[in-house]
Amino acid sequence: MPTAPITARRSAPHQKRSRETVGLILEAAAELLEEVGFEKLSTNLICKRAKLTPPALYRYFPNKYAVLKELGERLMTTQNALIDEIELDPSDLSRLDVELADLLTATLRVTRNTPAGGWIMRSLHATPILSDVRRDSHRRVSRILNQRMVERWPHLNEDEAYQTNRLGVELGYALIEMVFDEPELEQSKLIESTAAMLAGNLRQLLKTAS
Repeated sequence: MPTAPITARRSAPHQKRSRETVGLILEAAAELLEEVGFEKLSTNLICKRAKLTPPALYRYFPNKYAVLKELGERLMTTQNALIDEIELDPSDLSRLDVELADLLTATLRVTRNTPAGGWIMRSLHATPILSDVRRDSHRRVSRILNQRMVERWPHLNEDEAYQTNRLGVELGYALIEMVFDEPELEQSKLIESTAAMLAGNLRQLLKTAS
């Protein structure tokens, strides 16, 4: 059985020059993702675009998968930071649809504003050795939401709440990917429908547990 490529970064960029080099690598990789896609992306192309020698790239990244992993982790960190915008006021659930729609809209916006954001999400989904980046990030967000909900509604079954939150996180990110994959669809309607679905699931969870 062939050994899976290493995806861990080799060295952390502590010095200013090192951080600049890593920045050049990631910027070049993002540009190339939008031009050729992740399958045709290579370290040689990245080095050529960044005007770096291969040893300069390999000092930090052993292969293109490690570069993609770094891009994915940075994007998901930015996306996940938006989760603080959900208040989940236990005294008023009437705005839950709007709050979730705002969160989805904001997530889509930061993904669009990230160079090659759509392609980064596709690469995490389509590349088996990078699937843990996406899955671990989704699980982390689900746990954050779960903890917040259980704190505000102590009567909730924690396992059932986690399952609902985990499904919601997966559906939310699936929507973001679909918007990039099928730009001809009406974005606002997709967001509205998904938000209503997620809000309905959360209300049903609270109703069942009450």
